[in-house]
Amino acid sequence: MTVETNISISNKSLLKCGATTIASFTEGTHESNVVSTMYETVKKGLLYYTFWNFANKKLELNLLAETPIDLSYTKAHSIPGDVIRIKAVFDSQGRGLIDYTVEGQKIYSNEENIFLEFVEDIEEQYFPVFFIEALVSKLAYEINEAITGIGTLTDRLGNDFQFKLKAARIADGQEQPPQNVMPLGRLIEAHLGADPLSSGSLRHKN
Repeated sequence: MTVETNISISNKSLLKCGATTIASFTEGTHESNVVSTMYETVKKGLLYYTFWNFANKKLELNLLAETPIDLSYTKAHSIPGDVIRIKAVFDSQGRGLIDYTVEGQKIYSNEENIFLEFVEDIEEQYFPVFFIEALVSKLAYEINEAITGIGTLTDRLGNDFQFKLKAARIADGQEQPPQNVMPLGRLIEAHLGADPLSSGSLRHKN
């Protein structure tokens, strides 16, 4: 079984553009310069678009020893660096919180113990096949103009990405839904993200 990496995924995208493959992001070729500039943004953007089951994670956040500047809140918790998109915030009883705010890498609330459910920035080796296909198509669409300058090919690649993204969402939805680990957890609806052909912010503020 082949283990995917950022380079193997990038090379599949380059091949879809009819371009030369690369050995690393730092080899100095035009292709490597373009792909190395775009890869992380495209990957994280695609992870952000959907509350993917395969990248779903839940954990208890660490309480920080600081007092929020906003006096509406009394507690601050740190957000892990691998959070792509927050799906839900819970208290210690598994109840969904609505009275909180996200600022940078912190969540401010009035709860001593809070839990986060989120889309995780996981490594390429753990990507399912359907997500790899969508990522390859998305990256090819994004880099084609800089690589080939052929607009008609970009249009075809855009259509291909829309098809692969739809197929990936269907496949992911058929996977076993993540089990809610909260004591009195509740079912959370999965919402589709932003327009798949536009960039999305990696954070939101309530």
